[in-house]
Amino acid sequence: MMKLYGENLSSKYSSIVELLAYLVKERVYGPVDRLARATDLETIYMALYEALRYASTEVMKGGVSIPSDEEIRQFLDDVSKRGAGLARRVAIEALTTGLPRQTKR
Repeated sequence: MMKLYGENLSSKYSSIVELLAYLVKERVYGPVDRLARATDLETIYMALYEALRYASTEVMKGGVSIPSDEEIRQFLDDVSKRGAGLARRVAIEALTTGLPRQTKR
């Protein structure tokens, strides 16, 4: 589990990490890659929007759930205070969580 500033990212942003890990499992890397390479808040906002938009079409299948408004607000607030490094750490956590879940094709 990753820690940042003494916090466990998996628990603080668990639904966001799970959403992004689901995308990795489904081989939809775009939003995760954008978070990993983000250098500004606008890129982070757009990557999160894309992840949420994709998830909105998958919710009915039951494979993923949408993070709460509170968790999203907290993440975006923390990113605005701490910088893009936080988004990169969440992207890394999601990648390392999602890759083992992929099925062989």
